[in-house]
Amino acid sequence: MNESDWKPETLVAQAGGFVDAETGALVPPVHFSTTYERTAAYEANAGRSYIRDQGPTQQQAETTIARLEGGVEALTFGSGNAACTAGFHALEAGDHVAVSRVVYHGVLRWLDMFAEARGLVVDYFQPGSVDALKAALRPGETKLVWVETPANPMWTVTDIAEAARLTHEAGALFGVDSTCATPVLTRPIEMGADIVCHSATKF
Repeated sequence: MNESDWKPETLVAQAGGFVDAETGALVPPVHFSTTYERTAAYEANAGRSYIRDQGPTQQQAETTIARLEGGVEALTFGSGNAACTAGFHALEAGDHVAVSRVVYHGVLRWLDMFAEARGLVVDYFQPGSVDALKAALRPGETKLVWVETPANPMWTVTDIAEAARLTHEAGALFGVDSTCATPVLTRPIEMGADIVCHSATKF
């Protein structure tokens, strides 16, 4: 049986294959440390210098989330909005993005407040409509397409596979906010998404 066929509870139980070397415990401990030991030359010992460099607790959570989503890696953030806007922060001035008109309000507010100042060109399209997405795309110019599906509060569903196909044909990355579905119900990466985010507090 292939890992993509596993039930979510099996993925969670097996994520990372954690076994504590000292005690044999199968449940990872929670590490509260914010700082880590340094060598005499003030270099990070064991690769960690501060909690934002990825503490062991975050690393275990990220490994589990990546396995649940079927992704290569995962990053945890202090807020859902930070997670959802991370992809936009990676863009450069002049880049074009196509965004569903119904996504998390924090993303829309962030775009309203910062997109112009950052030099991003934004076109919005009707949620759930792959035809509207196709019309919003600028082949060779669009760098990111962002949707939420199901989209809160109307629960509009976007055809992830078709949206991913159109996005990739235009040469862009496809991002999905999957907060409402969670990886228990939908795994967008398996349908062609490049980036998936969700707010872990919501479900």
